[in-house]
Amino acid sequence: MNKKLGLILLSALASIGLGAQNRTGFSLADCITYAVTNQPKMKGAILDEQMQIEKNNEIIGIARPQVKATGQFQYLFVLPKQRADAGAFDFSSSLSFFKIDTAAYNEYQKLPKKKYSDLQFGLPLNVSAGIQASQILFDAGIFVALKARKSLEELSTLNTKRTEEEVKVSVSKAYYSCLVAEKRIQLLDENISLLNSVESMTKKLYAEGFVEKIDVDRLTVQKNNLMIEKDKILNLVELSYSMLKFQMGMPLMQHISLLDSLSLDEVKKNLELDKVLDISNRTEIQTLKMLKKLNGYDYERYQKGYLPTVAAALSGSYATQTKAVKELFTLPYFPTGAFVLSASVPIYDGNTRKAKMNQAKLNMLKNDNDLMAAQQGIELEVSNAFVQLRNSITSLENQKNNIELAQKIYTIAQTKYKEGVGTNIEIIQSETALKDAQTNYYNSMFEAIIAKIDYQKALGILK
Repeated sequence: MNKKLGLILLSALASIGLGAQNRTGFSLADCITYAVTNQPKMKGAILDEQMQIEKNNEIIGIARPQVKATGQFQYLFVLPKQRADAGAFDFSSSLSFFKIDTAAYNEYQKLPKKKYSDLQFGLPLNVSAGIQASQILFDAGIFVALKARKSLEELSTLNTKRTEEEVKVSVSKAYYSCLVAEKRIQLLDENISLLNSVESMTKKLYAEGFVEKIDVDRLTVQKNNLMIEKDKILNLVELSYSMLKFQMGMPLMQHISLLDSLSLDEVKKNLELDKVLDISNRTEIQTLKMLKKLNGYDYERYQKGYLPTVAAALSGSYATQTKAVKELFTLPYFPTGAFVLSASVPIYDGNTRKAKMNQAKLNMLKNDNDLMAAQQGIELEVSNAFVQLRNSITSLENQKNNIELAQKIYTIAQTKYKEGVGTNIEIIQSETALKDAQTNYYNSMFEAIIAKIDYQKALGILK
């Protein structure tokens, strides 16, 4: 059932990935979803999380019974020898009641006696096969590691969550940077179109002798400047899209278009300026608390290091020794079996365990200090982000008023020029003021969006 479910999930993910590769229109939510799946940092974090699970499985495996089979073939082309006392095999005293009185024996008795004898044991061909099972019955270090494995998994999950938050922030900022760059292109196109119409009208007036050539040239220069600025902004748009695709983990050659729009309503949506900081929402705080808990497990492990380690082993084997290869398959094998119960107790380790306990205790104190510093830093971050967001909203509303005012001035200048009571200098100045107001407005909007993202990140409520 699990395998079937896994195959279904893999197929679904593959179809989603294929669809994401083929599509071109992306909302911000789509970009974030794509990044969470494809961004190399996210992939690395997920792999680290899976690696921690496998490390925990390794710890569980150590606590389980260990079974192994052994086999050995040995050919002793030189049989080993062992030196022994020459008198160990002297049975002459046992035969003392026999009277041996021959010339050869008497001559033998006169020879100098050897101090040692060389003994040769064993046969050249040896085969053995066996199986051994062992089980750790008690080991304080392993038991503590088993207790800590869930916390280690939670820590790796928090690291993945933190990476995901960083990816969301990076993708969001890059997304809105693209929108602002596109908006600037749109504004330049609108201003170039306005200047084209004014330039066309001025050329007609010049042909009829109502204006001078310099009036036409001024408008042409202004239009050319806007064209040059547009080329620069087009390069900026390309760079912005490349940065967005990089943050998403998308191939830079793939085409992408953005579906969301940049507006004042988007900035003001879900602002939650009255939101009270809940420090536990921050992943950094959760991570530091988990690190302290793990250091506590370290302290417990070293603290229980004086306890004995107890293990049991059961083994059995068959072995034979022969002179000929064919006898390996004909002569019987001799069985052996053993049950072993072992225990080891540390007596003195040069105060190594005590030093490690002190290190773990100091790490916990350091965790407390890091938690306090992180909390103060987050409170300052929230305060700065709140002020920055509030100032950005105020600036954005002011810039919106400036656009409306600049638009009125430009309309008046254009009307006066058409009626012959205004000059093209007024047209150029009012157009420049309108373009600057529009650019400042969208720059302020971008700053407000970034401030909103930073504020939500500081509160730990970034969606």
